[in-house]
Amino acid sequence: MVNIPSNLKPILVGIIISDAWLQINKAGNTRLAFKQSIDKLEYFLYVFKQLSHYCSAYPHLTKTNLNGKTFYGISFSTRSYPCFTELYQIFYNKSIKIVPSNLYEILTWEALAHWICCDGTRTYNGITLQTQSFTIKEVAFIVNVLILKFNLKCSIHMQRGQPTIYISSKSMEKIQAHILPYFCHSMRYKLFINNNSEVANSREVLRLE
Repeated sequence: MVNIPSNLKPILVGIIISDAWLQINKAGNTRLAFKQSIDKLEYFLYVFKQLSHYCSAYPHLTKTNLNGKTFYGISFSTRSYPCFTELYQIFYNKSIKIVPSNLYEILTWEALAHWICCDGTRTYNGITLQTQSFTIKEVAFIVNVLILKFNLKCSIHMQRGQPTIYISSKSMEKIQAHILPYFCHSMRYKLFINNNSEVANSREVLRLE
């Protein structure tokens, strides 16, 4: 029986609620797929390194043409396992990705770090989580979790009629202190940290060796 060790659960929570997706087969087993743009290669390879033992093949490059422009990415997918079906049952309802009802329990600082790496953008000295795929009710629920569990100052902003979450600049110091240890070097710009900067009292930043 293949299980998910506790040290990998925050990574999986963070990437599934953002860029990763799950596919269940007729036998009831589920595989995970993950794709990033090529400019996030260091972060992508870190995630693959953590989950590679679930995979049967190396990552592959992708090419997408959109509005006359070509975009390159890199992706991997795992084998199908019952342990991923447990995650499917939490994150999906009738094949549609949802915000888990137990988000308060499963969202950690490490999971939030991966969520920001995937779907976070710098905005007005704060961070916007691109949550447009969720309903306004689900996004309001996420905001409540971020406020109650992490004491972050955040609000809902509408972009083209879809809800996003803005984490205020007033919460950046706390964000940096808690999630920088889980950030790859190349992703630190999302936290408004230059590659040569340091945050006092932070733990060692995860790096690809």
